[in-house]
Amino acid sequence: MCSVADILEGFLMQIKKEILIDFIVTVFLVMCYSSNVFAEEEITRVTIFAENLNLIEQTKMVKLDKGINRLIFGPVSKKIILDSVYPQGEGCEFLEQEYVSDSLLSWKVRSEIEGETLLRVSYLATGLTWKLNYQVQVGREAKFMDLSAWANIENKSGVDFSYVYLTLAMETFPEEVKGESSEQKVKEEPSPQSFFPQHSFSYSIPYPVTLKDGEKKRILLFSQPRIPVKKIFLFDGDRYGEEVREELMFENSQESGLGDFLPSGEIYIYKINSEDKMVFVGKNILNQVLPQGKGSIYLGRAKGIKVEKVQTFYQQLESGEKEYSYIIVFYNFRDLPVKIKAVEHFYGEWEILESHPSDYVKADNFIIYEVEIPANGKQEIQYKARTK
Repeated sequence: MCSVADILEGFLMQIKKEILIDFIVTVFLVMCYSSNVFAEEEITRVTIFAENLNLIEQTKMVKLDKGINRLIFGPVSKKIILDSVYPQGEGCEFLEQEYVSDSLLSWKVRSEIEGETLLRVSYLATGLTWKLNYQVQVGREAKFMDLSAWANIENKSGVDFSYVYLTLAMETFPEEVKGESSEQKVKEEPSPQSFFPQHSFSYSIPYPVTLKDGEKKRILLFSQPRIPVKKIFLFDGDRYGEEVREELMFENSQESGLGDFLPSGEIYIYKINSEDKMVFVGKNILNQVLPQGKGSIYLGRAKGIKVEKVQTFYQQLESGEKEYSYIIVFYNFRDLPVKIKAVEHFYGEWEILESHPSDYVKADNFIIYEVEIPANGKQEIQYKARTK
């Protein structure tokens, strides 16, 4: 049987052997291509799409002889998609391509000119990922909030990216790459996303960034203080059951300090309490908010407010229509009055036959009541509807 010392010695010998092999390969490449052209790094631009796909563009100055040249280029990502490599150079024709090591490419190039030229290499790779999240701090009176957005980036590409210009895109790739036909697009129903497709939106970091292999890094995308907010209490039985939700509403406008598209992302919610201390409210999802649109942040179930919804009447008519009635009772156990928005949904053709209160906002497939519940009191909504 081998002792622990023997196993350790064998392990170390294997490591030394691998290091020696890498050294020999490197020396071999340098010797073989010592009379050929090595590209000098200048600018690297990286676009990270949302689902582990990266577009990398590197531009470097190279010196070429007129005629046939052997060009060595690197380092490139170890997770490069070789079929996607697209080299360009003025007066250059790229005849052959080889992947000569873990991070070097080699081309056989025919050049029509002699001297320096700009080499531009674009390729796809994997290994760089990112996701968006937000942080919000709500003021003590819940009249203003401070909002910041962060990019969380992870590098598993196998190489370091030093001083690169970074773009963070919202989609993996354009629709054409996904293989969607124009007929499929015509059949799809329009949605807010179709008018503001996420792959058309991106963040560009305005300064060079270094991403080391294996590193996780957070980069601030924007930070905006004192955004006006309004706290509301919302009841929507079809969506959330018998819960009165406490939400913050804000406008995504330049007047409020925002105005750009806000993509969907996790949001961490903090609040300044009555003792002027920071408390953690919770984590949720901020749904995307279009420019000039309204956004909402869910704070949790409203405390001290209870609701009961009961069907009081139902009838199936000979015409196939249905008539039904509901009563919704709100109980306020707080020492202050509260206003609640109550949303009721309807499907098919419908009309309201009776309603108390009589004031409500009517939309295509729902109505909205705004009712005030007195302190330590209750308030009712009653309606009768017909649908078909």
